[in-house]
Amino acid sequence: MSGTNWARLERWAAAIALVMTLALLLGWLGQESPALAAGSAATTAYPSPTPAVPLPDSYEDDDACGQAAPLSLDDRQAHTFHDSAEQDWLRFSAEANTTYRVEITKIGATVNPVVSLYNSCGDVATTVVHNPYGTTVQLQWNATRTGSYFLKLHPYDPSQTGLANEYTLIVRRDEIPPAMPGTLRCFSISPTVIGVQWARSTSIDVEGYRVLYQRVGAVDSGEVNVQQGLRMTYVEIEGLTPDAQYTFQVAAFDYSLNLSPAAGPTLPCTAQNPPDTTPPVVTLQNPQIQEVYTTTTNLLTFTGLAEDQNGSTPGRLSRVSVTNRSREQTGWDYTLTAASATFRVDNLRLSVGPNQILVKVFDEAGNSTERTMIVNRVGNVRGAALIVAGHNETFALQTNIYNAANRAFRVFLAAGYDPDEIYYIAPTAQDADGDGTDDVDAAATPAAIQAALESWARQPGRLGPEIPFFLYFIDHGLDEKFCVNGCSESQSVSPTQLNSWLDDLENATGTHQITVLMEACRSGSFINRNNGSPSSGLGKSGRVVMTSTGAANNAYASSEGAFFSDAFFSCAVNSNNLRQCFEQASSAVAATGVHQTPWLDDNGDGIYNDGDGGLAAQRSVLSAFTSTTPTIEQFTVTRTFNNATLEATVGEGVEEIAFVWANLYPPSFREPVDITLNLNLPTVRLDPVAGEPGLYRFQYTNGMTEPGFYRVVFYAQDRLGYQADPQVFWTGGAVFLPSISR
Repeated sequence: MSGTNWARLERWAAAIALVMTLALLLGWLGQESPALAAGSAATTAYPSPTPAVPLPDSYEDDDACGQAAPLSLDDRQAHTFHDSAEQDWLRFSAEANTTYRVEITKIGATVNPVVSLYNSCGDVATTVVHNPYGTTVQLQWNATRTGSYFLKLHPYDPSQTGLANEYTLIVRRDEIPPAMPGTLRCFSISPTVIGVQWARSTSIDVEGYRVLYQRVGAVDSGEVNVQQGLRMTYVEIEGLTPDAQYTFQVAAFDYSLNLSPAAGPTLPCTAQNPPDTTPPVVTLQNPQIQEVYTTTTNLLTFTGLAEDQNGSTPGRLSRVSVTNRSREQTGWDYTLTAASATFRVDNLRLSVGPNQILVKVFDEAGNSTERTMIVNRVGNVRGAALIVAGHNETFALQTNIYNAANRAFRVFLAAGYDPDEIYYIAPTAQDADGDGTDDVDAAATPAAIQAALESWARQPGRLGPEIPFFLYFIDHGLDEKFCVNGCSESQSVSPTQLNSWLDDLENATGTHQITVLMEACRSGSFINRNNGSPSSGLGKSGRVVMTSTGAANNAYASSEGAFFSDAFFSCAVNSNNLRQCFEQASSAVAATGVHQTPWLDDNGDGIYNDGDGGLAAQRSVLSAFTSTTPTIEQFTVTRTFNNATLEATVGEGVEEIAFVWANLYPPSFREPVDITLNLNLPTVRLDPVAGEPGLYRFQYTNGMTEPGFYRVVFYAQDRLGYQADPQVFWTGGAVFLPSISR
């Protein structure tokens, strides 16, 4: 054989060997080689590798408080949620009057740890946090005693366990000072008083501010602590020398007395009578100034516009106060600095009946203008509500269940219901309204629901023919089963049971205004009538029954609650009727693109169709205006290869925006086939853009790695948990030029 032919044969042999190697490799990856499939009738099967079995971490067994693993401060520990029943307990020591931070990092691909803090074994958790928006979780709290504390960690979704569910944890004493306060200014109030105002620190753990002052050219100096939290950013320094000049500095301090760098010093201010004598002007926008404003809410936010014109020269504003003279309670906004500024004073508590409200705006010279009005709170509204937050065997997504149930509690309070007319059933204590007390009336069991309907709801005067009764259920569900204390037959409730209890209640009290909202997988089976039996569904004349999905579909958790309930209660606080809120919530669910199909039956036939909605349109949760929810005005996605920039412009309602986020549905997304609440989507939080009010942005570096179209759903939520209508944006391709949706 010639050398040329031999070389050619060697090249062919090498090529064949390469093909076989590739075939072996593809077979090992569980894929069939295209070359072998085309050229051979029989191929060799190569076994796929056995999946690695997740092993317990070195701190096991730590699944109970009594088995809590010791943790030293600043000692970083690595843990793994290795099975569906996994929870990790840790014990550490803390000192009184000190702030501590729990930091969880290096989180696995499919885990979102939920962290609960306990003062001792047997107590209820004092703090529970998780983070649906990123790859870190932080818990910060102030230790009020010296001794041992306990941490419990469990997966947000226990079905997501294994090797991709590792995390590292460390507990540190807070030695980080707060951020320095912002712009500082001073102005004369009188010959012995100078006002000092500053922009609040960007840190959220500020306990107060320290103001230092120095007389120019003299040794006179002093300091004043303003210990009223982050928002108190104004103080009047008294007892100064007339006509003397002073400079000022201000620093923020936290619970551990870490002190920030000082802002200032200011330019000198002279203690004297100011020349400006022109009072500012105030316009109240929410609620608008009127003789009597009527609402059912127990807390009210006041917003408006302040302006200061000193003759032809604009003056400078200082602050606004809103006082409820009926309760001797005052709220402040200290952020005003220019000649014209908007203001917001939130959480002014109202008494039932007329409340004498005084709105007062100040300029930096101490001039002020007052406006008065009466806010009439319609309290003790005739009505009652039953809230049931259950759990399954693994307590999956429990923080979402509590968030949704707690929000429902606050909505019924805002509707004017007396707290005694709201019966709350949940697995553990919950402070739903933030007043520092437990609002749960009974632990979650089927017997507790039955007792609520057979005893509490039948107390004299609680229900009657003209008194509405709302029932809100949220937890996991199965076919004709709502999980309460687990999902077994004995720990769940069927539609037949619930229907029987409601029938008895109607017969005993004469009530015929029952509304039921069920947030659970397959909750439509509480409307469906099994084999045509009326007792197997809740539908009945006079009842409005709404379910977050159909009889054979899942209902999914949102980032912090549930898609249907988030939108429904956000609609309810705008005093919309139940039909409007059902339709708005159904639209929000449709934005997810999954097969979640909310149902409504209000004509008693056990079927959701065009004949339903008439009775729901005649009912509402709130009858008097309480809130205006935020709006997503513009939203954009700019994609360049694997990177993307997400932006949204959000308009505030009455309340401040708490956060803006987006769920991303990649081209490979497939809806779960099993019964689960968790879509397990990439979720990112958009941060406010400095200097551009209302604009939020997130730089998604190497986040869109799949070719094809991504569906991006934008959300915005205010501080009370009420949301804007979600907005959907589609983006695809390797390079996507900026687009704007309105």
